[in-house]
Amino acid sequence: MSKKTGQRRGAAARKAPAAARAAGARSTAAMTTARGDTQARASQQAGGGRRAAAARDEGAEVLERMLSRLLTAVSSGDPIQAELETARFMAIPNATGQASPEQVEAFITKVMVDGAVNLRTPDGAALLRLLALLGSPATKRAASQGLGRLTQAGVYPPDWVTEAGRPVPGRAWRRYDVFGDHEAIAVTFSYGEAEHAIVAQVDLTGLPTAVMIGVTPNAADLIEGITRDDDQLERVEPISLAEARWRLEQPLERCEADPVPGSGPDTIVFLPVMRSRVRRLPAGDGLPVPSFTADDRKAAVEEFLSSPLAAEAVAEDEAATRFWAEVLTGYSSHVAGEPPAQVGPRKLTHILLGNVPSIFTLTPAQHQHLEPAVTAWTRWSAARRSLDDQATARLTERLPEVFSRFDQAYDDDAAALARTYMADLASSDVDFSWLADRVGRRMFALPMPEPGEASELRDAGDPQARRAMTEAEFAGCTPPGGMTGEQFMTSVHRVISELWDDDPPETFEAARLLFSDGLSRHDVIHALAERAASPAGR
Repeated sequence: MSKKTGQRRGAAARKAPAAARAAGARSTAAMTTARGDTQARASQQAGGGRRAAAARDEGAEVLERMLSRLLTAVSSGDPIQAELETARFMAIPNATGQASPEQVEAFITKVMVDGAVNLRTPDGAALLRLLALLGSPATKRAASQGLGRLTQAGVYPPDWVTEAGRPVPGRAWRRYDVFGDHEAIAVTFSYGEAEHAIVAQVDLTGLPTAVMIGVTPNAADLIEGITRDDDQLERVEPISLAEARWRLEQPLERCEADPVPGSGPDTIVFLPVMRSRVRRLPAGDGLPVPSFTADDRKAAVEEFLSSPLAAEAVAEDEAATRFWAEVLTGYSSHVAGEPPAQVGPRKLTHILLGNVPSIFTLTPAQHQHLEPAVTAWTRWSAARRSLDDQATARLTERLPEVFSRFDQAYDDDAAALARTYMADLASSDVDFSWLADRVGRRMFALPMPEPGEASELRDAGDPQARRAMTEAEFAGCTPPGGMTGEQFMTSVHRVISELWDDDPPETFEAARLLFSDGLSRHDVIHALAERAASPAGR
């Protein structure tokens, strides 16, 4: 940013009348709270009027304060502060819990877009540009339409807003633990000479997922924190901007689609800004990505079984030792590019108390040989990666506790039911990525009961049990026009069977497209059943 541009911004900020901003905030907040007047009057008649009015007034005051702060940031001409305040305001519906996408969109459209239009000021136009930058496709459309109405009336956003969302990427770092359980990716960006930074903590125990994200105007503090050398079990390295994008894109997508419980409110707040920044990074096309195949995993298993560390376990039960070696080594197949035998304390816990109980039906011999085989494999994994004594001790110290909890995890009703979804698929050397895809299709065909939900389903692998559950869900539905109830149910059973067996795979692809268009799973099955019964679908 040039010095002259900075001076124009400062002048604009000084000229912006604070009283007008406050008045705009009050009018927009008043417009929002007025919608609750009818409900409030009903509460008063029911005897809760004073409490309802007090709560409404308090909510209006909070909303007014936040809106005033937002408009102050917008009028300051500081792009990063304006983006952050806009993102904070967009996240208000999630302040008291996870709001539905529809509720979030309604809030942004009715409060932020309509409120910005009603201001009829350059700051309102700037806010609409920011919403179009940070919002969902629906928000972008609403904000663009609102901005169009303002420009038609001769109201235009200030010049500085054209810079928003277009900072220059700077440097990137990766901080990771020696086990491969987690990593943090940090990247700096600049608006002129003003530098800010983003950071994401990524959980690597399952599919890489961002569990914490942050955006700060103080890049220097973040750089100091990410690069500090104060933990012998962690490493730091500079990485390319393309690698940073490669490591961030999918974890952020998973975080947005299914936020991790306990990730904190800032994660939801900063997601829009984070997405905007990752799009500014160069694509990772051509980036050298490590690749490991089933042959690599098989070779690692044989390497373990022939090692001195496996000798005692193999002598006691070679078949059971091989089973556990294949399960533990094969877990790396859930993510492309993960080396065989790369585990940490948290990933081991995840595998033994989450994956194994939900996937593999154990023989008595495999169950009995859990401790010696897993202990030997874990020590071999540490030696293979040249972990020092401290790291090896950290890796193995949690095993006794995990072993003590294994039976409870394995006997859990939900885990027992989950095993029936994949009993015919889950060999010890299965590709976990392939298995996850197939099981996802089966659970779309026949969802598992929600925790605490009463269900008669005990064995999803039993075709008669699947048929009974399908009858219970669809038999009472009104058939599509031109179909009898019997014809409809025959078609529904056909669709469920095709989804379960993934044969033909086109059935699931059709279901995926319908689901992405906004249909519920139940309505997707309806649509596919009607299609399957049509002359073209036979």
